[in-house]
Amino acid sequence: MTQRSALPFRIESHKDGGRLVLCVFGVIDERADLGRLATADAPLIWLHLEHVSRINSFGVRSWIDAVRRISNQCRLVFSHCSPPIVDQCNMVAGFLGHGSIESFYAPMMCDTCGGEEKTLFKTKDCLALGGVLPEVRCSHCSGSMDIDDLEEQYLMFMHSEAG
Repeated sequence: MTQRSALPFRIESHKDGGRLVLCVFGVIDERADLGRLATADAPLIWLHLEHVSRINSFGVRSWIDAVRRISNQCRLVFSHCSPPIVDQCNMVAGFLGHGSIESFYAPMMCDTCGGEEKTLFKTKDCLALGGVLPEVRCSHCSGSMDIDDLEEQYLMFMHSEAG
């Protein structure tokens, strides 16, 4: 059986209006160079994390060190957080530094056909519903989808941000 290789770690950056967008790709582990994150400086830093496939304990430590070095004068926003990022936000105090999650992906499963999809949610929309996910319909059969996890545990980060 061949193991699928993960994307090589990299950070790409570009300016989008007044914000610095940092797109993070691959596995965050002992080989990941987070120097570009730690030295980022702009009034608004937008971290796009859709393509982070995994993060190990060494990567978590390095991540927290890098995020802590970002100036408190910078507004720090996490967007398109992959499930591995959401898991770390829920388990590790300080993972977000002084930032907040704008949007995140959740693994969804169809009750009707058993299909699986990764669905993007906006934190503000979930908070407007009382801290739960909005209804999602399967793109294959239009059946009702539920999170393929314990919803309350998966969304713990949201409740700590709201409080």
